[in-house]
Amino acid sequence: MTSYQGSDIYTSELVSRLAGRDDIDLHIITLGSVNAVRREGGFTCHTLRKNGPLSLPYFHPLVLFRMVKTVRAIRPDIVHALSTRYPYSAACMLLGSEYPSLVTAFGIFEREIAHYREDMRPLERALSHVFHTFFIHNERWVLSRAPELVVDAPSVGELVRTLTTGRIHVVAAGLDLAKLRSQGPPLPPGEGPDIVFINTLTRLKGADVLLSALPGVVEAFPDIRVYIGGRGPQEPELRRRARDLGLERNVTFPGFVPDEEKYRCYRQCRMVVVPSRWDCQPSPLFEAAAFGKPVIASDMSHPGIVEDGVTGLIFRSEDATGLGEKILLLLADDAARESMGRAAAVRVSEYDWQKVAERYVAIYRDAARKHQHGGRIAAPTGASPER
Repeated sequence: MTSYQGSDIYTSELVSRLAGRDDIDLHIITLGSVNAVRREGGFTCHTLRKNGPLSLPYFHPLVLFRMVKTVRAIRPDIVHALSTRYPYSAACMLLGSEYPSLVTAFGIFEREIAHYREDMRPLERALSHVFHTFFIHNERWVLSRAPELVVDAPSVGELVRTLTTGRIHVVAAGLDLAKLRSQGPPLPPGEGPDIVFINTLTRLKGADVLLSALPGVVEAFPDIRVYIGGRGPQEPELRRRARDLGLERNVTFPGFVPDEEKYRCYRQCRMVVVPSRWDCQPSPLFEAAAFGKPVIASDMSHPGIVEDGVTGLIFRSEDATGLGEKILLLLADDAARESMGRAAAVRVSEYDWQKVAERYVAIYRDAARKHQHGGRIAAPTGASPER
């Protein structure tokens, strides 16, 4: 199924690069409505039925046992959990004494959930406090036990370093650069936006911070065009706030934005804004760079690709005044804006998905050797030092 969630895209892209390789026999274990095993696209997919008489919201007690049993039947050279969430990460850790294991932490769920709860309805929020407490404890347990951890930004690595004794590898998400840059031409002059935000409209993503920064920007540049694309629970509130701030002439809410239109906007705009309250290098950071556009990102989006003053600008999360100042700086200085965009386009070549996949293969091989030697072996080339 098509998904626009960052972790789903990451998993799909990584699988597509690993599948069909002569040196890898890839097995994917996932959850679904029926039990099934099928060979497709160069890998074997094992689907475990998640519904049953003992199933509860968020929690399927028998799935963990069946997942462990499935892995043992495969007898893999390495087990890789592409999440810290239950049951995948828990199964990976329960198998840790039998097989080399690796966990990719897309973020820190304990930090993220507080922001997501602000968009929940009362009953959903109450259920979250009950069931997500289990997930938080599972995440802590996994992070404390994982011998190998992958994070996608150095700043996230620093946060989890106090929670783990395992090795931390920084492997950022990737891009299919050839596909992106082959997209159609930009929108006609005068039709496209100057400033682009395209993401899920939740409080975590911070579109309201961008709106709060705009009155001063509009005062200095009355004809500025701002595009806040996406769907989500915060959308009605954002539309009201835009009206209250008198920004209706400048701000457009197009709703869901298909990829083709999104990329045309990136080609046309002057800058992309990523004002997240918490995120781990969200895809707009990379997509903007692929089209040679500078990004203004919050420090809590963990924007490793954004070097302040070189490929974009960084502001303190939730500081709408600071964000407004950064926007004005780039709007007033065409040379600086274009220079940062060119530098971003050069930098993003380091994040091609094929290079990301090769990094993972190197980590797999090293983790397998380390497991054979009782946990004593040097970090692979390009990985962070052993910690």
